[in-house]
Amino acid sequence: MIPEVWEWLAGQIIVGAAIWGGIRADIRGIHHRQDQLGKSITEAHQRIDRLLEKGRHED
Repeated sequence: MIPEVWEWLAGQIIVGAAIWGGIRADIRGIHHRQDQLGKSITEAHQRIDRLLEKGRHED
């Protein structure tokens, strides 16, 4: 094969690997934010439950 073709092919592989790495990092970030959101939701539900329990005892 011609050297230019090898250079082009190597460039395409490098660009593809960089794009793949970026996508993986984005997905990892999304999962991390999703986990944090789940924890926040659980904590909010616990606070609401405590407030509701407190309100029942005051009646």
